[in-house]
Amino acid sequence: MVIQLIGSVKVLRASACALLGSCIFLALCVASSGVGASQMEFVQILSVDDYSKEVRAGETATYNWTIVNVDPTEQLNVTVVASVAGDGWTCSVVQSSISLQPGELGTASVSVDSPLERGDEESNLTVVMNVYQGMYLVQVSTVGASTAIVGAFASANKVLGYFENPLPSPLNNEWGVFLLDVVIWLAVAYLIAYIMNGLAWAFTRKTASMLDDIILGIIRTPTLVLVFVYGVVQSLDALHMHIPVDLRDNIMSIYGVIVVLIIFYLAYKLFKKILVYYGKIIAKKTASKIDDVLIPVVEKLGVVVIGFAALAYALGALNVDLTMFVAGGVVVSMVLAFAAQETISNFFSGIFLLLDRPFAEGDMIILTDGDWCEVRRIGMRTTRLYRYADASIVSLPNNQLVNDKIVRMTNVADPGRVNVNVGVAYGSDPSDVRETIMKAIRDNPHSLLDDENRQPIIIFDEMGDSALIFKVILWINDRGKRIAARDKLVEDIYRRLNEAGIEIPFPQRVVYLKK
Repeated sequence: MVIQLIGSVKVLRASACALLGSCIFLALCVASSGVGASQMEFVQILSVDDYSKEVRAGETATYNWTIVNVDPTEQLNVTVVASVAGDGWTCSVVQSSISLQPGELGTASVSVDSPLERGDEESNLTVVMNVYQGMYLVQVSTVGASTAIVGAFASANKVLGYFENPLPSPLNNEWGVFLLDVVIWLAVAYLIAYIMNGLAWAFTRKTASMLDDIILGIIRTPTLVLVFVYGVVQSLDALHMHIPVDLRDNIMSIYGVIVVLIIFYLAYKLFKKILVYYGKIIAKKTASKIDDVLIPVVEKLGVVVIGFAALAYALGALNVDLTMFVAGGVVVSMVLAFAAQETISNFFSGIFLLLDRPFAEGDMIILTDGDWCEVRRIGMRTTRLYRYADASIVSLPNNQLVNDKIVRMTNVADPGRVNVNVGVAYGSDPSDVRETIMKAIRDNPHSLLDDENRQPIIIFDEMGDSALIFKVILWINDRGKRIAARDKLVEDIYRRLNEAGIEIPFPQRVVYLKK
């Protein structure tokens, strides 16, 4: 009985040991699958490379990882297995088996080959590293990398990349493929033009709005140019064996610049022909004058913004680093701010003239020097005036017009007014003088006589050295006829005074000679 009991105990002990070993092995397997990897890490994988690279078609990208044996006692063996996802892409492991002593470092390297023929433009690399301790798999680690084709072409020597070349010799090669590709893309451009000219125009003519006609007219030519240029660039794929890599990059950069210029040309035309055009139409229909002022400002600023944006994107397409331009732009802007203070002042003064509208284009104004001028054009730096004195065009800086005293004679809510001083001889009856001047006022067709608050005023102003001075104040019904009204009034007063026998004296002095 005792012997049997002892035997049973030994069997139980052996079973427990086997169960414990199984549990340990299971734990190692679980650790190797990623669960609890931080607790059972035998090898550390260090990222020492850039794992998102760009290559040209047909080139190779190599990725490296540093692996470290962190087990202080055991030698470890690492097997590296790699696979790449992407049509036409291949990969290879530089060293598939690596043996590491405790604390030793090793390098796992994998090369990825991009397709020269047509394939996927991007690929994803997956690298699995299996760590063995003796015969046991103790750790499984997975790393990855991505690769993309840029700056070059990749296609098969087939028409459009898919069809066999049907041309006979000597064009049954890549040159024939290139020629056929160009012809096909040209036909595609003409087909698009036919659709726009036929179906699209037929559809837009049925609509009452002109907006769709304007949009179609704007996008037609740029679209055809863009399609054809894209087709030519794609057609060059057939000649990839004859085009150097540097030339390919330059062609792609030029193509990028063309695309940018076409896009911003479309943006400019849409902005000019639609936003600004319809903005001006809507502004004329509204009672507010703010939109009439803002539309010209937005038009000028929009053109500047679109131009600078097009330049920045074009430089980006040429792979020009804009960081230095931005940093240099800050310094240059500070220098220009001091060197071009007058220009900047005129620019903001021009915006002020457009927004505040002390006068508008077409108004008649009087400058501080007494010149009568008509406002012809308010620009962002200068304002052009037509000077009546010599029938010439004068350009004045905007900041001068903002700071000077300017008299606006037209487009004013209040009626216009003219002032005339009349001198008559001493001995004249003031009542007769007033009556005579009033008859001249009534004869003037420009006189405003219906407004009770603005009746003509005749003032016996002063007794001068040689004459009695009467001041005549007359409101007129049209501010634009101020010169004609004054001319007619002076003429009628002179004629009426002569008819009434009232003398108009001239300056005279009496000299006494002492004997």
